[in-house]
Amino acid sequence: MITLYNMPLALNCYKVRILLSILDIKHRLEPIDLLQNAHQTPEFLALNPFGQLPVLTDGELVLRDSQAILIWLARKYGDAWLGKNPDEEAEVNSWLSAAAYELRLGPYDARLAVHFPWLCVNAGAVEENTAKALKLFEGRLSNREWLALDRPTIADVASFPAIAQCGDGNVSLDGYEAIKAWLVRMRALPGMVEILD
Repeated sequence: MITLYNMPLALNCYKVRILLSILDIKHRLEPIDLLQNAHQTPEFLALNPFGQLPVLTDGELVLRDSQAILIWLARKYGDAWLGKNPDEEAEVNSWLSAAAYELRLGPYDARLAVHFPWLCVNAGAVEENTAKALKLFEGRLSNREWLALDRPTIADVASFPAIAQCGDGNVSLDGYEAIKAWLVRMRALPGMVEILD
């Protein structure tokens, strides 16, 4: 059975839980308390020497990094979520990169700056990076329903947590009407879960 090493409030874990739920994949959650340094134990470091969450195991397979896990899950259980051909997959991957970089340095770090400031990598640039990221995503969604393709993909799943939790970082989505409409569409997906579900 698939096991997800998880901390409920960790956005990268949340991404994976969303896709597991949407694809209705049986799994179990193994809690890892980052605040108690459970990710630095020898047992956990044997799974992921980077000492980061999430980690997903399936038998002998051990995967780290939320984007890599989303790709694997989509390829194994729900191909349409990744792309049906190389062109679609490349488009999805380009927005996965935006989730991992622009959103990470913007809304994701804004949330860390408020709740876990010792984990925030660029506190001085959070406001500027957040505005830049949200402007890019707003522009992309201004004339389309989904980020990468004409249907939801793992690019949407990867991007949702940081944007949906903007309020946790004292970031307002006022003026970002396309993003707000996209959040409504995301929340309406069958199997969608909220961060503490």
